[in-house]
Amino acid sequence: MSNSYRENLLISHPVVDWAELESRGWVSFTLASSAESDLPGPLLSLANGLGTPTATRPGANLCDTLSPTPSEAAKPRSLSKVHDVGEFPLHMDTAHWLTPCRYLMLACVSPGSAERPTLLLDARRLPLNNHQSSLLHSTPLRVTNGRSSFFSTILSNARPFVRYDPGCMTAATPNGADALAILERQNWLDYVETFQWKAGTVLVMDNWRILHGRGHADCPDSDRKLLRISIQ
Repeated sequence: MSNSYRENLLISHPVVDWAELESRGWVSFTLASSAESDLPGPLLSLANGLGTPTATRPGANLCDTLSPTPSEAAKPRSLSKVHDVGEFPLHMDTAHWLTPCRYLMLACVSPGSAERPTLLLDARRLPLNNHQSSLLHSTPLRVTNGRSSFFSTILSNARPFVRYDPGCMTAATPNGADALAILERQNWLDYVETFQWKAGTVLVMDNWRILHGRGHADCPDSDRKLLRISIQ
């Protein structure tokens, strides 16, 4: 089978439902093939329809691979470095950028032996009380990004996105830990959605509002493999 035929087969069915993406904050669909060699072309084609695919790190591929990684093999300051092969806290991607990526696309090559889910939380729909809202809008946090580190609040009336990643954001004031704790998963269990992967499934998220985290695994799942594209 030629490369061109494979690509036509893959992109003939999926389309991004803009209305659902705007309303719900995420959409999903399943591709005709989950072969890792088949996926990058169609995924990048879809990503270009949403914006500009952008590498998350200098020199990285536009379409990179995510698998549970032991702490000792993980990149510095990554969630894997802190959480090893366990669960990941809710977070947004590229929170360390001044303007985080607009959309995030994940595609499943293999759900892994544990078939662990991804957890989703729409930060726009949380019924924050006045105290919580005040902390999120007024408490500065340090956002670590090497020499380009800066300070930011989680919410701001001056920008349209939530900035939240406990992996790169740390308390800079006595209220900082309280502000970070507000969006922890256990505080919003009734609002967390569970997304179950199967080979070929694609998940597109509005990264400015949907927080995501890696769920629990009952057994080792180094065979879990997702592809990721960040879109500005």
